[in-house]
Amino acid sequence: EVNGLRTRYYELGQGEPMLLVHGSGYSGTASANTWYRNLPGLATRFRVYAPDKLAAGMTDNPKTDDGFTIRGEVEHMAGFIRALNIAPVHLVGQSRGGGLAFLLAANHPELVKTLVIVDSATAAPPAGDDRPHRRARLFAGCPAEENAAGDAFRCSQSALAYDPVAVTDEYVAAAGYMWSRPKAQETERRVTREISALNARVTSEMNHDAYHRIGLGEALQMPVLLYWAKNDMSVLPIQAYSFYNIIAETNPRAWLLFTNRGGHFHYQEHPEEFNRNVINFVTSWD
Repeated sequence: EVNGLRTRYYELGQGEPMLLVHGSGYSGTASANTWYRNLPGLATRFRVYAPDKLAAGMTDNPKTDDGFTIRGEVEHMAGFIRALNIAPVHLVGQSRGGGLAFLLAANHPELVKTLVIVDSATAAPPAGDDRPHRRARLFAGCPAEENAAGDAFRCSQSALAYDPVAVTDEYVAAAGYMWSRPKAQETERRVTREISALNARVTSEMNHDAYHRIGLGEALQMPVLLYWAKNDMSVLPIQAYSFYNIIAETNPRAWLLFTNRGGHFHYQEHPEEFNRNVINFVTSWD
């Protein structure tokens, strides 16, 4: 329980705590299951925790609608770390989970020892183009509901991938099960256009504040790795460069790493490479 909210998580391995934060928004299909190809390898070096974010997977919805914002997710994840008494953690976040990890590290630095942000448009500056249209082109061949279970989930995951090797029948079936639960259906009803607009505004405001404090050398002073895929068409390489330049200006322990022939889920496509590089980065500061 995190402030009265049931939170599902995986826990594996021994060593210093590492927290993996999955991406995507409020949906039953978005869950910590996305890390299933990475958990065993990372657990050879760390005690790995992989929770379902607030209102995702099998974790409860927030009690009030204003909890459906990135601020609500950040405070829930901070509460998760405190509830298990595992601070400071090696924090790894992908996509929207990367935005959560970025803001958690910026606002609660005492909880974070090292930070890895993976392909995150939520955290990185915009690319100067129309991302919604770009994503619409990626999903053009998919059923209308991007986050729906079954074929729609398989299609959207595959569209974002360079090689959809991890989109197995079991992975899709697990997403379908979670989508069918009453909690997920409640999420769909509660996340209205107004709530989505509120979340976008809160995310923009929190990012702006974090960028300002980074520029002053007051935030994100722990070791930071930006880990991007060259072939991710939903979060472009130029966004990684821009983001890195913001952080590295005041943080000499900032790294930028690209992988080739990888899409939005390159940690699934090349799990051994991803695990090796993350372990190498984290242990470099021991």
